[in-house]
Amino acid sequence: MRQEIVSPKIGQHVLAMLFVESDSESVNNTDICQVEDSFTASTTQIAHLSDIFQSLVSINNQAIIRIKETGITIYSSYNHTFNVNVNIDPLLFSIYSITGEEFTLGVDLSLIGECFTSVASTLKFEKSVTCYLNYQGEGSPLVIEFEDTYILEKLEFYTYIIELGMEDDNLGIDYERVEMEAMVRSDVLTNILLDLWQIDTENLFIYAEADTLTFISNGPIGTSKLIFPNDKDVLEKLEISGDKRYVVSQFSYETFYRLFRAVRLSSKCKLIKDAHGCFSIQLLCKKLPLSGYSGTLVTINMMELNHDEFMIGWIEEQEKPVLFTSFKKVEVQSSVVDKRNVSGAVEVPLFL
Repeated sequence: MRQEIVSPKIGQHVLAMLFVESDSESVNNTDICQVEDSFTASTTQIAHLSDIFQSLVSINNQAIIRIKETGITIYSSYNHTFNVNVNIDPLLFSIYSITGEEFTLGVDLSLIGECFTSVASTLKFEKSVTCYLNYQGEGSPLVIEFEDTYILEKLEFYTYIIELGMEDDNLGIDYERVEMEAMVRSDVLTNILLDLWQIDTENLFIYAEADTLTFISNGPIGTSKLIFPNDKDVLEKLEISGDKRYVVSQFSYETFYRLFRAVRLSSKCKLIKDAHGCFSIQLLCKKLPLSGYSGTLVTINMMELNHDEFMIGWIEEQEKPVLFTSFKKVEVQSSVVDKRNVSGAVEVPLFL
């Protein structure tokens, strides 16, 4: 016997079902369940979806979900200067069926993420619970069910209509005017972001030139820099376009750190900056045992801050020796107190 239960989730509208016996003739004469447009999917990859949702919640609780035959896209933005797009391939699902061209719905992703995280934390093994998704078109809730051998938990989440222009922030890379492109190992970038957070970074400067990628921290304890190891296994690619010899970007680290969870989840990371000041981080997330699935693609776009000309000039002056000599031959300047390896990167604290 299967039992249906309801979990007490704050702010969620939950549907409780009644099991009533009825003859087949009465069911056949009822057409209220006939729905022209609908979406149905099922998967056992609950832990992976939980990680994806939690990485988005760190950016914004509200999100726009677009469902098409080619997959599911989740969009969220912060303060009109930061957005994220997640592309989930249908191959993540064992069942993926859509009738109708496309569905667009707004949701509170924090509630959905909390639900997936709660279930993921109790999994005995990956395929012990199956998740079912169902949506019947505009005006209907997003229905999510979790089922194992003994229990079925069914929840409904309110959806809202997307107004025209909610996704129109014009924030994205202009690929015809790319200034910098790099491919780095995600685990090393994760460690660098965590180190920058632990030293109370307020402003982050990213300095890139041929074979050199440096994260420079400015905060209450002074200025430090973390240099990516010049190793092809760590810094796979770094290209500066056009006549530029180097590229410098500036960000508020409180905002930049919102991408930490997504970076930690990923296996590959690409950094791109264009001439308009848009900085993009593209992440391939595939830490799940599912053959044939290429991975979930997360793309984060953000606008850099107006440059602090004094700091930019100081950074350019400090990096001059690196422009003309290899890293091994660079002499540590007198203002440098220490140089040590921190979580796979070299940290050089300055005038502490």
